[in-house]
Amino acid sequence: MGKRSRSRAQATTGDKRPRAARPPAARQSRQRLDPTRRALTIYVAGAFVVAVTTLLGIVVLGGTLGPFIVLAVVVVAAGLIHRAASARLRGQSLTGEDRMMQTMAGGMLVLSVVLAAAGAVVSTLA
Repeated sequence: MGKRSRSRAQATTGDKRPRAARPPAARQSRQRLDPTRRALTIYVAGAFVVAVTTLLGIVVLGGTLGPFIVLAVVVVAAGLIHRAASARLRGQSLTGEDRMMQTMAGGMLVLSVVLAAAGAVVSTLA
């Protein structure tokens, strides 16, 4: 046997200690986010959920009372999400990119409320 095959044989029969388990990739990515980015991510995701809920509510709920239910749910959800995000971001130093994400999430919430209000007004006029 040559030197190469002996080193290969020693490598396979060598140290059999169990390796420490690495955390999954999702947990690693969450650990890398700082608290400001984590709060902004939750804020944007919440705004997206409210926007989708607004569109689905307008499409699914009909009648004369449906659009007003959608409007009430959207206003309450948008207010709660904005309040929670503002409390988490108060006192944090934000970069330009962080401010852009905050503005984008806030704009999405405002557009959701305006769309729900427009749906309620149109349903009463029709």
